[in-house]
Amino acid sequence: MIIKIVILGSGGAIPTLTRNLPSVAIQCDGRIYLCDCGEGTQIQMVRAKLALSKVDGIYISHLHGDHVMGLPGLLMTMSQVPRSRPLHIYGPPGISGFVDGNRHFLGHQTPFPVIISENTGGLVSENDTISVEATPIDHSCFTLGYAFQERERPGLFQVGEARRLGIPPGSLYGLLQAGKSVTLDDGKIIKPGQVLGPARRGRKIVYATDTRPCDQVANLAVEADVLIHDGMFSDDLRLQARQKYHSTVVQAARIAKRAKVRTLILTHISSRYMQDAPLVSEARKIFKNSLIARDLMEVEVPMYK
Repeated sequence: MIIKIVILGSGGAIPTLTRNLPSVAIQCDGRIYLCDCGEGTQIQMVRAKLALSKVDGIYISHLHGDHVMGLPGLLMTMSQVPRSRPLHIYGPPGISGFVDGNRHFLGHQTPFPVIISENTGGLVSENDTISVEATPIDHSCFTLGYAFQERERPGLFQVGEARRLGIPPGSLYGLLQAGKSVTLDDGKIIKPGQVLGPARRGRKIVYATDTRPCDQVANLAVEADVLIHDGMFSDDLRLQARQKYHSTVVQAARIAKRAKVRTLILTHISSRYMQDAPLVSEARKIFKNSLIARDLMEVEVPMYK
């Protein structure tokens, strides 16, 4: 199963011609999980060829305008797309009033149910593929970081062992891989554990912006495959970053290194930076596998073998 991250908006506070306001899409198992919704998110989704009908849930980190002002436009656009299943919106306390107030004053009602959940941490949502956990992080208003955790997957199919047990190639292999026992022609019952290797842990993606570097993010991101972290400033502006409740790219890299993540994606980049190279160079001195987010950048999260 492919899990892909699509950066819809990589800027922070002030949009530029090359950086939209914050939003990230996570594609998995035919669903799209949207993290934050800056202005113009629906346009970025069209540019990225992401189907609006596939949006399963929207996860809002906090109620600053650059992270939520795209919601009214996105909901109005989604209303033009055939859909009957509910749309879930998750966020901190106050998100219900924001969404409902905008729908009231704009005179807009969606043809599908919109279910809004306010959260302060813990398990936010789960389905047969992904569970989502939230934790408060360190910003100037109440802000949530989110961890998207794929469920544990079966171990690799051991073809040699299957042959040794006399299982003929074909549909029985598929049933065993799906976790079902099978009966051979001679009546012998084969259980999945006899032909499958050790279970493989699912992939993990953590979204943490806006935030100062903090223990909460480091703990949430332990051994994550991808950490998407606030990297608004270069390290020479760390005092300003602290005053504004943001992180430098070096501080984010230290969190990634401490949490032992596989890949760090730095986002919420200040409009003052026209070039990525100096920022990524700073980060890679601390954490080698660092990337600077760019609008419409795609990152596929590899499976564990």
